[in-house]
Amino acid sequence: MRTILDQIQWKYQALSKTEKRIADYIIKHNEDLLNIHIKELAKKIAVSDATITRFCKKIGAANFVEFKILLRDAVKQTDTTDHAIHHVNQMYKSIISSTNALTEMKAYQTACQWILAADKIYVYGLRSSGLSAEELKYRLSRMGLHITSHRDSHSMVIASSMLTKQDVVIAISNSGQTKEIVEAIELAKRKQATIISITNYLETPLADNSDLTLYTSGIGHYIADGFFNSQLSILYSLDILSKLISANQPQMEAYQETLHALDEYKKI
Repeated sequence: MRTILDQIQWKYQALSKTEKRIADYIIKHNEDLLNIHIKELAKKIAVSDATITRFCKKIGAANFVEFKILLRDAVKQTDTTDHAIHHVNQMYKSIISSTNALTEMKAYQTACQWILAADKIYVYGLRSSGLSAEELKYRLSRMGLHITSHRDSHSMVIASSMLTKQDVVIAISNSGQTKEIVEAIELAKRKQATIISITNYLETPLADNSDLTLYTSGIGHYIADGFFNSQLSILYSLDILSKLISANQPQMEAYQETLHALDEYKKI
């Protein structure tokens, strides 16, 4: 079930500049806000009571009182231990739980069907997301699927210009606003290719131009705690996709064949 903190992240890019200030403050100080009065919060952020009320409604709460109730349900008491293993484990659990809440299994199943039915599959991603794109390419190519990854703007545009309506593009971008990705997707859309995006936010240029979006948890509020893995939730989504695709017998047989071939190669 999606929590109010998930809602804030999911709708973040659709918020106004002032509303993003409220969201940022809540995400950073959520445990300190469980008993705060609306006027006190408004003073801390330097906004009006009415602005906070509008923000609450925009993220799915009827009013500020309901927002605090939902926030209390969402906030889990954090482990105050300094032990790095426990701390990272806690963040992993939180990010995975949030990702599960943002996208239903039905969306993954639909994405899997489209991927298996495609003539060719293209994966787009820049920088860290480019590494995730490369990871997905290796996984699916081992299952016998015709897939290529593109990690720079020029190759994305070239690939998009040659797409057909039988092809699928998987675009990976945490922000959903990466200019190069969006431009390549807009061209792919004009070529009638099917677009699957993996991103953190609703109502972004990437999500708006996609036929299906797999939403993942952002890590913005974990960065202050020293968490650096911006791809964790994306890789988790790729794990779900890979598991679903490998459940098909032809793909599993192809995967076993590639493993056998690699084992034989090592013996040479």
